[in-house]
Amino acid sequence: MQKEVEIYKDLANIQGKYIFKLVCYGYYEGSMSFVISMTIVSTSLSDQKIKKQQKTRAIKGLEAIHKYGILHNDIRKENILINDNGDIYLIDFGMASQEDTKKKRKLFEEEQLKYSNLLNRYNM
Repeated sequence: MQKEVEIYKDLANIQGKYIFKLVCYGYYEGSMSFVISMTIVSTSLSDQKIKKQQKTRAIKGLEAIHKYGILHNDIRKENILINDNGDIYLIDFGMASQEDTKKKRKLFEEEQLKYSNLLNRYNM
């Protein structure tokens, strides 16, 4: 959980736009005991059909995450939520890792392709 909070802190500039906003977290006796993030009323990708414009915005979100050198590492429909406004959020950074973007460009490209292909299954 501590690693995930560090990832969210690194992504502070895009919180609330492409990922949930981290509100607070805390420690108890030296170890992390809770994390609170912004609650967004949303449904999973599997319950939706998405428009091309939503897919484009979702891909921009993943690109923004990659610009911070972060690889999500767990792209799947359960980690993609859509709110009532049609905004798409990527969640669950528990498996994320930070990578040197120059050395790991191939990993970023593979993750983006996987994300794009998954979103294609839910296009209108």
